[in-house]
Amino acid sequence: MHQNSLFAYCEEKQVLGERAQSILVKLQAWAPNAATDRQITQAMGFSDLNCVRPRLTELIKRGLVEECGNTKCEITGKTVRLVRACK
Repeated sequence: MHQNSLFAYCEEKQVLGERAQSILVKLQAWAPNAATDRQITQAMGFSDLNCVRPRLTELIKRGLVEECGNTKCEITGKTVRLVRACK
C-alpha cells in the first residue's frame, strides 16, 4: 500500500467514533472477504442491527467501506448487501 494511502487512512481513522473504528477493524480482518450487516452485528457481539448499520453508512460515505454485492440472508431468507473494507 502506498504511504499516502496509509497516511490518509490514519487521518480518517482518528476522526471516527469508537464503534465505527471497531467495525472497520473487524472488516479489515476479514479482508478481502465481505460480510452482511447481520454477520458484522453478530461478530461484534451486538443483538440489534441498528448498532452497526448507521456506522456502516458513515464508513461507506467516507470511502473506507464499500458495498460489493448481495447475498441471501441465512436467517431471513431475504437479499441483503455485502460490505468490505476498501483497499
